[in-house]
Amino acid sequence: METKLFTNIGFCTDFSENADQAFLMAKGLALQCGAVLNIMHVMVSFSLSPPVHATYMPVEYDPEFVEEITQSATKAIQEKYLDNLPPGLSHHVFLLSGYASTEILRTAEENKMDLLVMGSHGLTGLAHVLFGSTADRVVRRAPCSVLTVRQHK
Repeated sequence: METKLFTNIGFCTDFSENADQAFLMAKGLALQCGAVLNIMHVMVSFSLSPPVHATYMPVEYDPEFVEEITQSATKAIQEKYLDNLPPGLSHHVFLLSGYASTEILRTAEENKMDLLVMGSHGLTGLAHVLFGSTADRVVRRAPCSVLTVRQHK
């Protein structure tokens, strides 16, 4: 009996060119392995309540603005990714809201993903030390393997 290498692949996107290249890798792996492809995008959190330790007033987002952002992300997922999937490739879309790495990790664990594929912008030097990256945080804490795809030059 042959065991599939991957059965449930997560693809994380911020709609950048680097993410588009990661999509090609994730789609190819899903096809080769006969895996489900989970497309994930995390929007900035629109929570109206501040953290417990905050000393500032919460930002109140206009519900129309939130709806506009959600529709824009949904349209981008459709045009960039769903329209480019071959017929029959099993997939799910997760449009999430919150802190990117936290939501990616939570969704991967809850949905028992066995591989995450994402772009890596390759921060170096002081920027990397100060800010790190979503990819770095995901790689360090993921419940599964993570494939980061560098942008072709």
